[in-house]
Amino acid sequence: MASFAQCIDIAYKNGRITKEIADLIKSSDDPNAAIDNLLGELTRNKREAAIQAVRIAQRYDDIKSHPDGMMAGLMATMTKDTRQKGKYANVDYLSKYYTDIYTAKLAEALSRYRTRMLGFSQDEEGLEMMIRAIYGEDVGDAEINGFAKEWLGITEEIRQTFNARGGSISKNESWLLPQNHDATAIKKVGLEQWKAKIRPMLDESKMFPDEPYQVGEVVTDQVDQALDAVYETITTHGLNKVKEFSTPRLGKKLARRGGEQRFLYFKDANSWLSYQREFGRGDIFTTMTDHLTQRSHDIALMELFGTNPDAAFNGLLARIRTESDVSGTQLSFANAVWNVVSGKLSQGDLVGLADFMQTTRNVLTASTLGKAFLSAFSDTGFQAITSMYNGIPAMRVFKRIFSQMNPANEADRIFAVKIGLGAEAWLGRAMAANRYSDVYGTGMSTKIAEGVMRFSLLQPWTDAGQKAFSMEFSSLLADNFGKSLNELDDPLQRQFAAYGITEADWNKFRKTKTLNHKGAKFADLTQDGGVKFHQMIMTERDYAVPVPDAKVRAITTAGYGRGTVSGQIMRTIMNLKTFPITIATTHLYRMAFQATLGQKLQYGGFLMASTTALGGVALLAKDFAAGREPREVDEKFLAAAIAQGGGVGIFGDYVFSDVNRFGQGPISSAFGPTGELAEKTISLTLGNIQEAVKGEETNVLGEAVRYVERYTPDTWQTHLFKNAFFDQIEMMADPEAQRRYNRMMRKRMREYNQDYWWKPGEPLPEALQ
Repeated sequence: MASFAQCIDIAYKNGRITKEIADLIKSSDDPNAAIDNLLGELTRNKREAAIQAVRIAQRYDDIKSHPDGMMAGLMATMTKDTRQKGKYANVDYLSKYYTDIYTAKLAEALSRYRTRMLGFSQDEEGLEMMIRAIYGEDVGDAEINGFAKEWLGITEEIRQTFNARGGSISKNESWLLPQNHDATAIKKVGLEQWKAKIRPMLDESKMFPDEPYQVGEVVTDQVDQALDAVYETITTHGLNKVKEFSTPRLGKKLARRGGEQRFLYFKDANSWLSYQREFGRGDIFTTMTDHLTQRSHDIALMELFGTNPDAAFNGLLARIRTESDVSGTQLSFANAVWNVVSGKLSQGDLVGLADFMQTTRNVLTASTLGKAFLSAFSDTGFQAITSMYNGIPAMRVFKRIFSQMNPANEADRIFAVKIGLGAEAWLGRAMAANRYSDVYGTGMSTKIAEGVMRFSLLQPWTDAGQKAFSMEFSSLLADNFGKSLNELDDPLQRQFAAYGITEADWNKFRKTKTLNHKGAKFADLTQDGGVKFHQMIMTERDYAVPVPDAKVRAITTAGYGRGTVSGQIMRTIMNLKTFPITIATTHLYRMAFQATLGQKLQYGGFLMASTTALGGVALLAKDFAAGREPREVDEKFLAAAIAQGGGVGIFGDYVFSDVNRFGQGPISSAFGPTGELAEKTISLTLGNIQEAVKGEETNVLGEAVRYVERYTPDTWQTHLFKNAFFDQIEMMADPEAQRRYNRMMRKRMREYNQDYWWKPGEPLPEALQ
């Protein structure tokens, strides 16, 4: 631990901590305990400095210990280590751990209030009753009163955990709920009208608790000045949550985020709800769950990088630059990954541009990814190889997938959330679509994208695959609780070693109480000592059902904020490219880093064989969904099956015109679906205007029909019916439509020797006519 002591000495020499504190920390077997023992003696500044010094020292030790060098070590502190040599926690998955243990405590409430009916239905009345119960009203419903009590208990637990990791948030009985602000709606009404509407809703005595208020007295100037600052902060996007402000200035340290006076306090539930309806961003459910996920992220970030994470990261990066040989590309990528895990991706001033572009991508998701479920057949291959790699019987995972997808088995899904296996699918935001694209927001475009993902079965398939694998891994652990570490099967011992799980960790965790569900035992990851096991299961789950981690998001965004021009350009260019990059950074990396050539060949051979076979099934299914007869199984089919199974399927659909039936131009090829949308919009509008001015023949009606068809939400179940409907309209609007259909069919026959069982232009298949 020489490097640890060195970092503490540096903190002392720089005047951040005293020599007494430095000596105490270095001499202690547990630096965190040493700091906790000083809580009563240290001022806030000194405590934060001590915690910061310890965190930097701990991360420096982690980084130095990585066998593949300091830069690989730094990456392993931010997100999963694809080489499986960083035996310590990372921000990406530690954040998931805290989110999962808090949502576990609200499992029944989340199940009741999550969106249903493809995301368009929600128990809004029940949610409002829960808000009233949180404000102390008796709503006459014991279950909802229980949910309210759970919410208040969890938010207090979050505050205490945040403080235990270095935060400084004092207990505040008056704070009950977070508040997301819709800056656009607030800016639209203007400062004076916003203040006139919000003033009657506020309890100004709580806003200024030290003022000698009398009944009916209002300190108008003071409140007005403060509300002016609030309005400016919201509308300039300096903040989007009032809970994070200190009027009129905000502290820079993460440790104090939320700790300053929380300024806007509503009189009662009616006031909070009224403000939420008119000026809230997102629904009640999203506002509450966003608070849990954001606070979980803050806790994880501070636990690993201290009270000022940016300063810690930059300091560590500076040490790496001086102590090791790193390239500019490595440094840029490290900064991009940091921007992802530190939450900077949501930053930027051009929020209007970001919202517009995000709405565009959501519409494209709804019209492009409706057949993604058919491509997701290859998940079965990833689940099989990941299960075998961890010593889990693959057939048990497959059986549980179909059980999880059964709508009648809500109890199974609730149980999975309760034992800490996550509730991502319940939190909305078209979670499954984010495997392929970038879906974000709370507006109608997001709801439509989510509805398509649910109706097409991609969302339930993804959620079921994740929960099935995680539950079987949890069951495997429970089944082995009676064994010591050296008695475990080889795959489990290998994984324990890869994730830094020691004999002491295992002995502690296997003493926890198992939970029984439908005759099977499960390890409860929310129990004390479950954090390392949670990180192992969640990381392996992301191999079984490939989803992008922080590295992939850094590649697809370059670390640029959402509200920046550069950020939107990167998201546009990389749209639909997320999944193949995820496969490359998970399974291909895992294959490459196997210890021996034989192991590499074994892993790669099984991966290719299983995913190619399933890719072939996906191709046949997509052909059927497109109205085509099965293609010949030849070298072209084999190459396409390899690409499909290897993760290129969604992007390949677009590039090879499986989605776009009418071709694409150079802008489309460069910028993907967004480029195609721009190209077709320009052609439909300016293109036809130019043709009319030149006296050339236009085809506005035919192009308009094809434009509407292309961007109408679509799923594999409805694709042929939608095509047939629009084909009939197009044939009435465009005399050349049938000729175009014939050219398309001849091209398919020429290239793939493939005919159609439901030909373009036909109202029904020939067999039914």
